[in-house]
Amino acid sequence: MKTQLSALKEQYARARSDKAKAIINEQIKALATQDPDAFAEAMVELARDTADRAEDLLMREKLKDIIPAVSLSYIAKTYFGKTRTWIYHRINGSIVNGKPAKFNAEEKKILEGAFRDLGSKLSSLHVST
Repeated sequence: MKTQLSALKEQYARARSDKAKAIINEQIKALATQDPDAFAEAMVELARDTADRAEDLLMREKLKDIIPAVSLSYIAKTYFGKTRTWIYHRINGSIVNGKPAKFNAEEKKILEGAFRDLGSKLSSLHVST
C-alpha cells in the first residue's frame, strides 16, 4: 500500500492539469476504500518519511554557512573515526545502499558536541603580538 501511495504522490506532484490530479485523487480514494487500515498505516509511514526528509534538509540548511569554514574531514576523522565521504553523504542525504544516508540520534549528538568543542577551542584562542 505504501508503495502504491508513494507512486501516486509522485504522479500527483508531476501532474500538470486539474483533470490529471482529479484522476489521481480518485485512485487514492479507491485505495482508502479498499483497505482503510492499511491505507491509514501507509499514510502515517509516508508522513514520517516526509518529516525525516524535512529534518535532513533543515540539517543541511543549518550547516550551509559552517561547511566552508570548517574541515569536515577533520570532524569525520577526529569525532567519528570515519572518512570525509562518510560525513558528506550524511549531510547531503546521498543514496547509500539504496537509501538516503543520514545521521542517527547518537551521531547528531556527537556532531553537536564536535561543533561545541571546536567553538570552545576557537573562542579560547588568543593571538597576541
